Amino acid sequence: MLSIASDTKVFVVVCFDRAARVLFGCSADEFFDFAKLSPFSVMTAGKVLEGEMFQMTLSKPKNGNAEHLRVVSVVPLRTEYSPVIQMLKKLYGVGPSTSI
Repeated sequence: MLSIASDTKVFVVVCFDRAARVLFGCSADEFFDFAKLSPFSVMTAGKVLEGEMFQMTLSKPKNGNAEHLRVVSVVPLRTEYSPVIQMLKKLYGVGPSTSI
């Protein structure tokens, strides 16, 4: 789950693996495993993403009980954008930047 802001509102959205890989550069499972080894990495990831601008396509959930919009696609608006996991690996000194 992520909080995103438009020009008029802040939304809590659900971001599944396909869209999350654009932001994080890895699967949710891989990020979870990384976060177990580096507990502050979750807060750091939030700080890394804060202020980044993306074009996102959102959809309403198909399940009637679900309350949050779904992220269908994500496109970074900054050409120099690097996925979060690359920055975290540099900061926490963990392995090469392409694998966990």
